[in-house]
This record gives sequence, structure tokens and C-alpha cells, in this order.
Amino acid sequence: MPTPDPERQVQFLFNVQRLVSDGSFVATYKFALLLALADLAVERGDDTTESLSLDTRDLAEKFVDLYWRQVLPWVPGSGSATGRLAQATGQGAAVLNRVAAAHEQFQGSIPRLRRNKAAWGRLLREVARTIEVMPLWKLQTIGRDKLHFLYPNVGKGDRIELHGEAVYCLRRFRDLIGDMAETAWVRFVRRLPRNHALLGEEADLREFLFGSDRSGLDVVRHLLREVDGNRCFYCGDTLRGEPVVDHFVPWSRYPLDLGHNFVLADARCNGGKLDRLAAFEHLERWCARNARPDWTAALDARTLPHDARRTNRVARWAYAQAEHGGATVWQRGRDGLVNLDLRWRGLLLR
Repeated sequence: MPTPDPERQVQFLFNVQRLVSDGSFVATYKFALLLALADLAVERGDDTTESLSLDTRDLAEKFVDLYWRQVLPWVPGSGSATGRLAQATGQGAAVLNRVAAAHEQFQGSIPRLRRNKAAWGRLLREVARTIEVMPLWKLQTIGRDKLHFLYPNVGKGDRIELHGEAVYCLRRFRDLIGDMAETAWVRFVRRLPRNHALLGEEADLREFLFGSDRSGLDVVRHLLREVDGNRCFYCGDTLRGEPVVDHFVPWSRYPLDLGHNFVLADARCNGGKLDRLAAFEHLERWCARNARPDWTAALDARTLPHDARRTNRVARWAYAQAEHGGATVWQRGRDGLVNLDLRWRGLLLR
């Protein structure tokens, strides 16, 4: 597929802006759908994809991930009441209710839910049915205008074909599109009258809705020590005190809480790397570690979520974005930034 010219890329972003600002919203589903499409374009597409076939079950998995933390009660800093935030103008959002029931049944552990194949499959089927009825065929309708820039807006069915141009633009502008969708989502939730008594003047709503769930990292920390040894992944020094479980592909660039994306780091290296991509030498070591059968077997034994192929594709996208933007990457210390070594392609483009 030829790369869309700059004018078409700008038009794509304009259309996304129309969806989030001019569309009709009775729930947060359309925002969730847009975020799901962007993430699936990153994970399953590439910049030459002619089209990407997705079904409502694919989208349902993303919806569950997005809403999982949002079913928790809002606990304000002041004396306001505590309760679950509304996400729809009516009595309730069906997806939120189903996710909340699963959240309660499995004590907030999505890995436990996934291991129960019957419950996981049932939840995905229920969420998929709602997606088909509600946002899938309404996302691209604005007033009397029916748009088709993401996928053919045929109005029915449980499968879509993302246009190749849409895949390219969703990948290219994933952070910008994600920011637009999350901002509109927060604004919608804050404006719902039923949320006013809960929220008051609190300002950290976005962190509550979209922040990382760090539960379960203690298990990952112990496992990394067993498999990789008691050394910092980046500098190789012996770890002293409590090491940090670091997202190799930073959470701020892509929210990937899967086993293959974790490494152990000391406070100095973690403080130096922050939200930057790591230099080639670290990437090479990371790829070698992830290719080891004992690492995958250890993740399986602890039943920790992992997907080496998905992790690799996300890393490939992140480094391609860095190359395209001329970004520097982190090598050593707090100021140890270097130019991206183009040999990264040989590691991730296999």
C-alpha cells in the first residue's frame, strides 16, 4: 500500500477530531472503540497493510482491558461520597456492568479471569454483542453524515475491514489519537450529572481512568530475579534493596503489561531511562532474553500474562516511531542519550 500523502494524513486526523468532538454520545463506548482500533493497528498491522480484518471479539478484549480498572469505586480526596462513576447518560452501561461482575467474581485479577476459559469466553461474547449493536456501526456517523474513513460503514455484522490507510494513520498518530479519545472520554464522564457529587473538584480523573494497574508486579519481580539473576538489566550491577520492575517499552509510549516487556532495574538506571526507549545494546539483550525457552516456560509456570509476538510487534512500532521522528534513545546514566542505531531493524523486523 502506498504511504498516504500528507494531505490525506491531515484529513484523517480531522475526521478523528470530528468523531470525538461532533459525534453523538450516550456512553463512552465510541471512545473505547477508537482506542481499541488504534491499539490493534499497532499490534497486528504494519505500514504496508492493505487492510486489517477485525471482529467484535478482538475488540471485546480491548474493551475489557480498558474498563477493568474503571469499575473500581471512585474514592475522592475530600469527604464526597464513594461510588462507581457513571459512563452513560441512561441507567447504566452494559459493558461496564458485565466487567464489574467479572471484576468482583475474580477479585480484581484479570489473569485469573483469563485462566477461567468458560468465564472469559462468556464475558467476551457478551461484550462483543454490545459492541456490534452499539458503537461499531455508529462510530462513523455524525448527524446525517456517514463516514467510511476507518472501515466500510455497512451498518451490520460482527466484522470490519480497517482500510490500509486507516491502519497506517492509526499507527503513525497513535499517541495523538489516544490523547484525543482519552481527553474526550474524561470530559464526557466529568459532565455526567450523576458524577458531579462523586467528583467534586478532583483533578486526577484521567489518572484514575487510564493509569496503569501495578498489581501483581511483586510476582514478576521475584520471577525476574530467578531467571535473570540479581543484577540490573541495564548496567549489570548487583541489585541492592528493592529493584524496580521496568517496562522495557515504556508504559507512557504503549501500555503493555505483558511478561516479555518486563525487566529489573536499579533506581539509578530506572531514573535515567524514565519514559525513553533503550539503546541498541539493551534492545539486543532484551530480544535474546525473550527468545529463551526458559523465560517463556517460567511465565507459563506462574500463569503470568505474556505474548512474545505481540510484545515484539509493539516494540517494532515504538522503535519505528522513534526512527521516523529522529528521537534519541537512552544508553547510560541520566544524560546518556544517543542516536538510534538502525541495526534495531535487524532485531525486530524479522
